[in-house]
Parts: sequence; structure tokens; C-alpha cells
Amino acid sequence: MKRLFTILLSLILLLPIRATDTGADSRLSASHRHPSEIERSINYDIRKADSLVKAGKPDEALPFYKKSLKTKDSLYNLLTALQMEEILSLYNADKLMLQREQKRSMFHQICLSVSLIIIIALLFFNIHIYRSRKRLQKDEQEMRRLTAIAEEANEVKSRFLANMSYNIRIPLNNVVGFSQLMTEDANLNEEEKKEYSGIIQTNSAELIQLVNNVLDLSRLEANMMKFQLQECNIQEWCNDLAYIVRTRSEGNIRLQLQANTGDATIRTDINRFTQIVCSMLLYPVECKEAREVKMLLTYNPEAKEINCRIENSPLADPASASQKEAILQKINLLFFEHFNGSYQVKKGEKDGVVILFTYPVLTR
Repeated sequence: MKRLFTILLSLILLLPIRATDTGADSRLSASHRHPSEIERSINYDIRKADSLVKAGKPDEALPFYKKSLKTKDSLYNLLTALQMEEILSLYNADKLMLQREQKRSMFHQICLSVSLIIIIALLFFNIHIYRSRKRLQKDEQEMRRLTAIAEEANEVKSRFLANMSYNIRIPLNNVVGFSQLMTEDANLNEEEKKEYSGIIQTNSAELIQLVNNVLDLSRLEANMMKFQLQECNIQEWCNDLAYIVRTRSEGNIRLQLQANTGDATIRTDINRFTQIVCSMLLYPVECKEAREVKMLLTYNPEAKEINCRIENSPLADPASASQKEAILQKINLLFFEHFNGSYQVKKGEKDGVVILFTYPVLTR
């Protein structure tokens, strides 16, 4: 037994030296055999060597031990190569699976991105459709409103033309009728001719005034009225206003004018401004009835404007309601709005109907 251990030790020491020479051939020959066959061959050689050792022939058993060790080394190399090949195959399979998953993930991401883009585009399209529909509805409502305004304006225009034709026809018929009487009737005395001449002059003046008012109204509505603008001191202008009213009304209008305007100055067409204010203080139609009118002018430094309040105005009297009065009210409103002022007729608490208007002053 001691000799057997000596042989095995010598075999182990010699094996690394010989392995370098025969390893390649053993691996080459073993690579073509199945591991189970190699294992059976090793077991066979070891059993044969053991039997030779038991038979007392250790020298003969030594080649079988060497052969079994070389075969076992080849088996280990083969198993290692197979394991490496298996690991490499698993790695390649995992790599392919990873690449496939990456491609699938990229495809899913692309599909998701395309879906999001389509959803966002549809959302913006729906918002655009919604806004377009709302805009169309708004435009339709505006068109209906403008149509209603146009129809109402046409109706008002028709009524206005009908009333104007009536108001023009009366003085025109008077002028024509009395003119014919004066030219055809030779039996008229001087008193009748004077009376008819006065009627003709009165109706002619009324007709001319009516036509001028209509023309002024048309120019103001079309913003084509021409004004000769000048600076006007309100306090000085008020000094002349009372005289103008008394003269034009032949003393029938008693104006109580109170002006607290200081040195306030406005920029306006003085003749037009005077005509507009006088229309509020005089009768719109011929009337000899005495009337007391109150007018208060004040300066508002905060708003930088002149405030005016007229009480018991003949123009605002419900008894004076007529087509001519409506035209004068409209002219007054458009005039003050043109110069960034205001004009309104409203019912006071104790003073009946009053006229209020404002006019901006010049700032120094």
C-alpha cells in the first residue's frame, strides 16, 4: 500500500509536465465523445489499475492511472467548455430577448407618442370647432341684432318721413294757397294782402327752419357737420344769452339765469352752441304764452366740465311734443356727444321735466 501511494504521488507530479504535451490531443479526442462514455472509460481504467495493484503489479497499473487522470482532465475541460457554451447560448438568448423587448418597448413608445399626438390634434381640432361654432353663433346673434336695429331704424325712418311730409305739407300748402289768393284775387284790399303776406312769411320761415333742422340732423348723424371752433368764456357768453332769449321770444320767455363758472372757457362753434341752448329755452312752435325758465350753470373742476340745469324748458314740455320737437332733441343730443359732452331730459322730483347737459372746458 505504501508503494501504491508513492506511485500515485509520482503520477501527480508528472501529470502537469505531460499535460501540456498531451492536453490538446486528449481534449481533441475527448471533444468527440459523450461525457458518460468518458466517465465509463475512466471508471474502467481505475478498476483495472486497482485490480493490477491488488495482483501485485503496480508498474503495470501506473499507465492506467495516468490514462484515467488524463481522461478525467479532458472530461473536466469538456464539461467546462460545454458549460461555457451553455452560458454563452443563454447569454445570446437573453441578449436576443432583451433586443426583442427593447424593440417592442420602442414600438410601444412610438405607438403611444403617435396616439398622444393624434389625441392632442383631435383636442385642438375640437377646441377650434367649438370656438368657430361659438363665433358663428355670436355672429349670428349680432346679425340678428343688427337686422332688428335696421328694421327698427327703417320703421322709425318711415314714421319720420311720414310725419315730416305732413309737417312740410301744411306750411307749404299755406304758402302756395295764400300766394295764389294774392295773385289771382284782384279784389283784395291792403289789409287782407298784409295779413296774407304775414301768413306766407311765417309759414315760409317755419318751412325753412324745418328743412334746416332736418339737414343739420342728417349731417350730425353722418358726422359731416362743419364747425367753426372758437374759444368762448362762459361767463361773458351768459351776459348775451338773456338778451338773445328775450329778443327772440318777444318778451314771452323770462329767463332766470344764474352762472357760477368763473373763468371757465370752452372751445366750440359759438353760433351753433348758442342756437342749441336757445332751442332749450324757446318754444319749438309759435306761442305767445308767458313762461318763466330757470337756468343754472356751474363749473365742475374735478370733471373739468360745465354743468347746466334748465327747469321748465318749453322744449321739454310734454304739451310741446311734436316732430319738430323730436328733431331738436336729437340734434341737441348729437351736438353735445360730438364734443364729448352729455345731454339728457329727465323728470325731476319737484321741478317737473328738466334738461341737463355737460360740456368739457379747456385746461390751461
